[in-house]
Amino acid sequence: MLTLTDMFCGAGGSSTGALSVPGVEVRTAMNHWDRAIETHNTNHPGATHIQADISQTDPRYVASSDILWASPECTNHSVAKGRKRTTNQPDLFGEHLADEAADRSRATMWDVPRFAEQHKYRLIITENVVDAAKWIMFDAWLLAMTSLGYDHHIVYMNSMHAQMGGL
Repeated sequence: MLTLTDMFCGAGGSSTGALSVPGVEVRTAMNHWDRAIETHNTNHPGATHIQADISQTDPRYVASSDILWASPECTNHSVAKGRKRTTNQPDLFGEHLADEAADRSRATMWDVPRFAEQHKYRLIITENVVDAAKWIMFDAWLLAMTSLGYDHHIVYMNSMHAQMGGL
């Protein structure tokens, strides 16, 4: 049996998908939003549910597992919000105006290596939008994961092309 932690679990779609793989069991589900935890618990009552700000959670107090499935917040990596991607380029007057909410949102990516350092997962799947790879800190994030001993393989996939059985 392989155990899985679903970090930023939402309602549990990733957990449901993982359970379709024989021998995988969802051990822990984490999210900051009470509605997500409530819904995930309805869909996956056998998992331990942790409602907390993951960035403020000490990984030592979360049960270990074989697999980490992480879905860090993606809205602020994407242009889907209807705004241009922010860069480190100054504005017309030479100022850098921080969007603190966007910075905090993107920072959820750092929870993956933070938990990986503690738990030494056998496998980590980090799911996000394509634009996450254009994040100014993406190479540093990959270096952190490599420094922890993880190899990586980036897959770009549109879910509308992922039919059951490849049909």
